[in-house]
Amino acid sequence: MAEMTEQAAHKSDRWIPWSIVAFFVVVAILDGIFVYLATSSHTGVVTKHAYEEGLNYNDTVAEAEAQASLGWTSDLEIIAVGDADQLVFRLADANGAAIEGATARAEFIRPTQGGMDFGLPLEQNGAGQYVATVAFPRAGQWDVRVFVQWKQKRYQQTKRVVVAK
Repeated sequence: MAEMTEQAAHKSDRWIPWSIVAFFVVVAILDGIFVYLATSSHTGVVTKHAYEEGLNYNDTVAEAEAQASLGWTSDLEIIAVGDADQLVFRLADANGAAIEGATARAEFIRPTQGGMDFGLPLEQNGAGQYVATVAFPRAGQWDVRVFVQWKQKRYQQTKRVVVAK
């Protein structure tokens, strides 16, 4: 009887090295999948010049304070017009009077996918309203940044919009 248990123990012992090898093969395959996913997805880089932008942070804060002191108000919306979309931007001073004759530009940034960003100049459409016809390359989320310059004063507004097609 002692011989049978030793033989049975020896037969099951043959699988121990193979189970260890199989374990490490599975770990290596999973590591390969994780490396592929990490290198083929988002790089994590938000800006290419983070150090320089950090040095200019005080300038950014001063510009934001100068904009706030203007007291201007604005409204930005995307309106579907047929197959295209139209950006409508309205701008008024602290007294509610329309700001006319400004230079305005809009930048469209796709936060979920790089390489799709673009910009357009806005044309004045009367009464402090600036418009542009926009052909978005894809539906989904977009960050719209409008930059305005009027009589040595600068103003900007950012708004996240969802474009449906």
